[in-house]
Amino acid sequence: MDQILIERMTFEDVRDAVAAGCTRVVFAAGAMEQHGPHMAIATDTLLGYALATRLARRLGRTLVAPAITVGASAGQMSHAGTVSISPETLKPLFIEYCESLAAHGFTEIVIIASHGGNIRPLGEILPTLRARMPHVRFVASETDPAVVAGALERTCAALGLDAARVGFHAGQGETSMMLACHPDLVTMAKAEEGFMGDISIRWRAAVAPPMSSMSPNGILGDARGSTAEIGEALLEYRVAELERLVTSSI
Repeated sequence: MDQILIERMTFEDVRDAVAAGCTRVVFAAGAMEQHGPHMAIATDTLLGYALATRLARRLGRTLVAPAITVGASAGQMSHAGTVSISPETLKPLFIEYCESLAAHGFTEIVIIASHGGNIRPLGEILPTLRARMPHVRFVASETDPAVVAGALERTCAALGLDAARVGFHAGQGETSMMLACHPDLVTMAKAEEGFMGDISIRWRAAVAPPMSSMSPNGILGDARGSTAEIGEALLEYRVAELERLVTSSI
């Protein structure tokens, strides 16, 4: 199948694909939030599409639903352009979104939280999704921020990267992946070092502190030295992890 993005298909295309056995669908829960002085606000959503599309191609017989493009980004509101919704708004959105997909015959829904602020709400609503739609198999990327932090450490160790520089937000990791996918939305001349300390306060707090209190330039990590090659390696590693998650839990 050449086209797997539902938003670029007709209703007949989707109907026929499901009838032919494409009953698995993947979507990203992204965000519209600042990503430093060097990178586009849509970064989390665009990288979510990249991960979802690559994963769907690897799995086969899988479609990609439109991303949820606005997420829980209260901690980023100190920087202009960020649009945020509360976790209390996001969680019922997950339910109604998945109910729409299930209504059209999808029996497996894979959700990728490509924005950190969406990780905890997704984990909290997952049991409800499974209870309300018992005929649907739900697979979600990590639902615990601390687990995500550990996964980043393992990824960087496997690829020979400095985890502090790769960072959690707009650092070498996200910047490199954007250079691999959307280089026109990255201005490396503006890439800078950001906050390089312990950022676990952002997920240990009930509400993440304003980014400006930790990193005035909006970067957690160091965006300098980012390359498309690093980005491809990170994307490939992440997609392989997601593929294992989906296939191992069948």
